[in-house]
Amino acid sequence: MEKYSVVFATDENYIQHLSVALISLLINNDDCKFDIYIICNGMSEENFAKLQSIGNKYKATLSQIVVSDEVFDALVTNHHFTKAMYYRLMIPNFIQEDKVLYLDADIVVTGSVKNLFSIDLDGKYIAAVLNPGFQRHQELKMNFDAKYFNSGVMLINNKLWKSDDLAKNIIEFINLKSNIVQFPDQDGLNAIINGNWIILPFKFNQQAVIFEKDFKEKYNCFSDDELNEARENPVIIHYTGSSKPWHFRNNHPYKHLYRKYLKMTPFKRYIPEDLTVINVIKWMIPKSIKEFIKSIIR
Repeated sequence: MEKYSVVFATDENYIQHLSVALISLLINNDDCKFDIYIICNGMSEENFAKLQSIGNKYKATLSQIVVSDEVFDALVTNHHFTKAMYYRLMIPNFIQEDKVLYLDADIVVTGSVKNLFSIDLDGKYIAAVLNPGFQRHQELKMNFDAKYFNSGVMLINNKLWKSDDLAKNIIEFINLKSNIVQFPDQDGLNAIINGNWIILPFKFNQQAVIFEKDFKEKYNCFSDDELNEARENPVIIHYTGSSKPWHFRNNHPYKHLYRKYLKMTPFKRYIPEDLTVINVIKWMIPKSIKEFIKSIIR
């Protein structure tokens, strides 16, 4: 049986969510063997043992790759975007395989990813999914016909990435444009790759924006069939945005899948930090009453 290489990049704060992503990947791809690489700034032996217990159960090999945060000291970060988002840039420095699948830790896999590895990346840096609503080509010095991708799911051409020193060029760009980047690593990746990538169907990186009421009219970048497939039969659910399924007040339509796989991990007894009396009361108030209160305030 062929082995496939999958890479996650995270810090200690996301270990629980990584365990959910990991177990969902392995359960829904039990006909595959995986080499799983976790790039991080170091995690406790206890946490790595918990992840290994998941890998061992499903016959996956787990390796921890420790990087120093000091390399990224000069780069843009904030409360939502930490230095961990830059770890993925270093993948070809540590992993020798020609082709690897990178996954963010805030995802749930619901189907087979095997076919992704058969994609021919010859001459292309990555295969990824469009990020809807991008109109900042001039700002990022991109060609106007270049598409902008979401960096949470990427099939990476390791060989080309390394030979063209993509990481160095991206870091230089982010340093130079630190005043205008909105999604630092993602903006940097798109600016340097500049359209030289393969578009994957939306179902391989279903982003939370897809559930906005006026999504189709607002963005109009997917066919009805592709949009329906991504909504109804996603392969990878990416919980984008600041509200996450491990938050009590999150209302993502697929929040239940995060909870489902969480119960299969060593972190199953997790209690949301925002599970407070006030938030419970807010949650219990019917939507009609909330709208009525808002109308009075307005």
